[in-house]
Amino acid sequence: MPIGDPAKEQFRRAIVTLRNLHIVAALSPLFTLRAELLANDELSDRGGFDDPTQVHLKSLLVHCDRWRRRVTHNPDKTDLGDKIEKAINANNIVEIGDSPFGGDDIQNQSGGLIDLPYALDGTDPDIPLLSQIKLKSTNALVLLGSLDKAIVAWTRLNSRDRTRFITRFDSMRIYGNYQEILGYITAFGGDLNRVDVAQVLPSEEPLGPSDSPNRRSEAVNATATVTTDVAAAAK
Repeated sequence: MPIGDPAKEQFRRAIVTLRNLHIVAALSPLFTLRAELLANDELSDRGGFDDPTQVHLKSLLVHCDRWRRRVTHNPDKTDLGDKIEKAINANNIVEIGDSPFGGDDIQNQSGGLIDLPYALDGTDPDIPLLSQIKLKSTNALVLLGSLDKAIVAWTRLNSRDRTRFITRFDSMRIYGNYQEILGYITAFGGDLNRVDVAQVLPSEEPLGPSDSPNRRSEAVNATATVTTDVAAAAK
């Protein structure tokens, strides 16, 4: 894995060298969510995805948001947003709690620069670029785009130059990205949001895209005969 190589395509604006290891930690569950999204065959359904898939993706997003709160320097216990947490259960109570890492109330030692331990240049098969992916569902493409935008946003935070923790301002910037992801999961997912898809994509036509209706290239198959057509219809 070429750690430190420049990112490409949708990740091309990601800053891959930073100082803040807490940002690296907070990105980990986001990459897990991305991997689960791409490995789920429900996302191949152009009509939408079912309730269990929607709940699963929301649960993973909740985990991402918990990490956002964990790495936020918030000595005043300011509200950091609870819409993501309550996406699963509206009765959930979000407690700020003490920082699990400690040491955020004293001056910390400066740390050195680190390379993002995720290859965003297409060489890691677990983090494919858009050009390496075939998603039939446009809903899935939009959802994936929002995830990738959040990944890039994490690397561009001003807090990347801190040794640890992120500021409340940066935390709320990421919270905005997570609300967008939640919005897409809610709008596109679930059995109630499914739509009927009746036609086959041109790219999936056995005789090629030119065999699809409403194409200038559509023509009668010159190699077909009455005998073969009747035989095919009888099967």
